[in-house]
Amino acid sequence: MIVQATNTGGDLGSNHFDLMIPGGGVGIFGQGCAAQYGAPSTGWGAQYGGVSSRSDCSQLPSALQAGCYWRFDWFKGADNPSVSFRQVTCPSQLTSITGCSRN
Repeated sequence: MIVQATNTGGDLGSNHFDLMIPGGGVGIFGQGCAAQYGAPSTGWGAQYGGVSSRSDCSQLPSALQAGCYWRFDWFKGADNPSVSFRQVTCPSQLTSITGCSRN
């Protein structure tokens, strides 16, 4: 899996990064979903952790529901799992979607 880290937050431990998964909680940046989707300031479910079950994904806007289902179906609802990772050059297929790239 390739992920693009756009920040490391201010509430993370050493060598951590956030995965922004629909329904996974808004963390320290609650205003993003509120501005874009009209979400409560703490997002849907818990601010840290999000919704607690697959069925709760139906609370989210339709544009976010498939990602929320992925969280429970493929990601198995994991919360802050331990992973091994390494830095790679971000592929253009990803940066063309996000609009973020290093100079």
